[in-house]
Amino acid sequence: MAEPETKPEAEAEAEPQPQPELEPDPISVRYEMNAQSRFFLCRFCGNHVVTMDNCIVGVEGTDVNGIICRNPVNVEHDDTMSRSFLNRLPAVNVRCNACNKYIGEKFLGLTPPCPRVMEGSYLLHTDRMLYWNGTQLRYAPGAYDDRTT
Repeated sequence: MAEPETKPEAEAEAEPQPQPELEPDPISVRYEMNAQSRFFLCRFCGNHVVTMDNCIVGVEGTDVNGIICRNPVNVEHDDTMSRSFLNRLPAVNVRCNACNKYIGEKFLGLTPPCPRVMEGSYLLHTDRMLYWNGTQLRYAPGAYDDRTT
């Protein structure tokens, strides 16, 4: 009498393992990484944050090094009720929406003599950013737009 054929353990059908339910990733904006583009990314997770075209000015000081910009993407800011003051200007913390790491501040309604360009703008800390320079990722401090106009 022939013995029934058994499958080796490696070939045995494994029961599917339960998978944890994951929340869907937030919809994020991605910029093309090509020779014409220049943009900043979150240093912690690589989420795209702002193009060089939306940057107004670089800021260097003893307290903070960063870029003042408009229209960043893939960021969230704290509620205005939790505002603080940055150099005596009202601001709220800004976080990357992918990893929730603190990356800068958003300036709130300002009164004269503050420049109007600051109102509603963002200060993103370059020590918390990476920079795509058209050919490679670099640390953001010292980043500049090297495209010829």
